Amino acid sequence: MNKLSNKQVIVGVVLIALFVSIPLTVSILSKQTQDRSHAAASTSLSFTPASTTTTPIQVKVGDPINLDLFVNPGNNLVTFVKYQVSFNSTKIKLTTSNPFDLNSTIFTSVEGPVVTSGTFAQSVSIGSDPTKVITKNTKVGTLHFTAVAGTNGGTTSVTFSSTVSQALSSNSNTQASENVLSTTSPALIAINQTSSPSATAQPLPTITGTAVSFTLLLDGVGSAGDNPNPSGNSLSNKNPLHPQRNLNVQVFDTNNAIVASSSAPVTYDSSTGTFLGSVGLSSSVPSGNYYIKVQTERYLRKLMPGITQLVAGQTTQVPSARLITGDTNNDNVLNVLDYNALLDCGYGEINPLPINDPNSTFNKSACQVHQPAQDIDLNDDGIVDSTDYNLFLRELSVQNGD
Repeated sequence: MNKLSNKQVIVGVVLIALFVSIPLTVSILSKQTQDRSHAAASTSLSFTPASTTTTPIQVKVGDPINLDLFVNPGNNLVTFVKYQVSFNSTKIKLTTSNPFDLNSTIFTSVEGPVVTSGTFAQSVSIGSDPTKVITKNTKVGTLHFTAVAGTNGGTTSVTFSSTVSQALSSNSNTQASENVLSTTSPALIAINQTSSPSATAQPLPTITGTAVSFTLLLDGVGSAGDNPNPSGNSLSNKNPLHPQRNLNVQVFDTNNAIVASSSAPVTYDSSTGTFLGSVGLSSSVPSGNYYIKVQTERYLRKLMPGITQLVAGQTTQVPSARLITGDTNNDNVLNVLDYNALLDCGYGEINPLPINDPNSTFNKSACQVHQPAQDIDLNDDGIVDSTDYNLFLRELSVQNGD
């Protein structure tokens, strides 16, 4: 075999180097292309005013909620934005006359909107003018809502659908159909329940003479849980629509003979989550040992714990007690009549409307035949829904009041 010439050796070395370097070069170029593509997904959608779980937007029932929708292009040249926002229509509703104001100076081409009871979808673009390409944080428009029900100490949100929302760009490092939207930020709203004039707490009357003072826990409200979980109160309604209730009191002697009956308001104390108040008794009730029963709307009559020693002319504080809810017709029994009232007033609806909405099932005749209809809203949050139904079921192990 002839020896290889120097020229052949050099050619061989070059070929080997090429075979090694070409795949490596392709790999590096491919990675750089991918990195540019990933970096392009830097556009975001958000609302102003900004909000967080600790600093939500604060409003009251009936207040307008105006959310400015912004697109921040990041490193992109945004030409087109499509978005769908979702919201809980039992808490907030789009205004019917003008739900959205578009920034028509920038966005000249619009498709939609498509509106359902809980979503709003639309696509906007800069039209045929490339000089209007979005290069900085830009307002798309303003969504107009109205608060319709309280959030019970929590929040309700307006969110962007990740499957529908999209942003397109004219960057050279992106493709025509490439979605460059990377992040979205929801709006978090805390709605304080306002009370109707008839529900506004009135000053408690001054009690003179013999009286009994009460601290009551009403299931489903404030610091009360329910029958299977008395201490589980984190989701109980902390803003009852009726912060003042009429408390009926019966006094029995040790032979179980009734000696007095009276009534007076008790008022919700938001700091403790309890209802507080005192009820005056007839001056004919002498000092002695008695049994006391109490009852208020929606709740079964309750025998207060132990024997109460009353002193004529003085106010006696009795131990705190928890009352069972679900008595929609105030007959001191939980039964099928109460269930039928919940059913007729719309507990099973997918999107139940607040009781102050004239289109709600609550305001239809099938519900209003149950009187007092407001007592069907067991947790007193302004809406008859599945929470009231489930609360009723959880209380059913106690079917009769004392």
